[in-house]
Amino acid sequence: MYLPVTVGVDGSPESLAAADLAAEEAALRQRPLRVLHALPLMPHLLPTGSRLWSARRGILAEVQHVLAVRHPGLSVRTDEVYDVATAALVAAAEDAELLVLAARGDGGFPGLRVGATALHVAGRAGCPVVVVPAEAADPVPREQVVIGVDTRRPAEAALDFAFDAARRCGLQVRALHAWAPVDPPARAKSQLAEHDLLARAIAPWRAAHPDVQVVADAEPGGAGQMLVDASAKARLVVLGQRHAASLGHLGPVAHAVLHHAACPMALVPES
Repeated sequence: MYLPVTVGVDGSPESLAAADLAAEEAALRQRPLRVLHALPLMPHLLPTGSRLWSARRGILAEVQHVLAVRHPGLSVRTDEVYDVATAALVAAAEDAELLVLAARGDGGFPGLRVGATALHVAGRAGCPVVVVPAEAADPVPREQVVIGVDTRRPAEAALDFAFDAARRCGLQVRALHAWAPVDPPARAKSQLAEHDLLARAIAPWRAAHPDVQVVADAEPGGAGQMLVDASAKARLVVLGQRHAASLGHLGPVAHAVLHHAACPMALVPES
């Protein structure tokens, strides 16, 4: 049985954008789409017929209608669960091929780019998570899937994810590796060494995907800033997530990309 692509919605414009991207992913992967909406744990406390109650009850119908128009033929299943959103999404990830959610939803405050739900779920989900930024980026050519590579400990699941995404979409992979700056006399030698490490780290994936064009860049500086800069022309930025080390918390690089990237970000758990 094929696992679905799952998306969490709350009725906000941001979550509708996430649902649209999730539908595109489901179609590319030839998978069904599951649309999940978490209702209050004690819905009886909401007055029946109130505006809040009516709005919550109509969210899935609205999303299903929009997706039927934009993605005809896609198999879409809608589910309501009575649970807090974070718990519902983490649980849903156990039975999903991919989980998609907006960086922020209908809570928070103006100017907030990443909400507590996205931060919580991205660090704990058992499947790859794509987080869709709150603000739409300016329209520019987006011809790359960008992946951050630790050359000394490559994230294999993340590399699989990035190359598969690029193959499905007919895009280029841009593999980025950041290294600590050194004194100018040693910089050229270090540059060559780091490029060689990066080339060796991604060699198995280049060999497995000869039809995917690859650009490899090893540059001195901070990984977070490098990936944020690269996101300006990327369709997706991919990072590995090591649960054993992070205990469910995102590292500084993932935080930087989540808060500042101009495109969706995928966090891929490593075993």
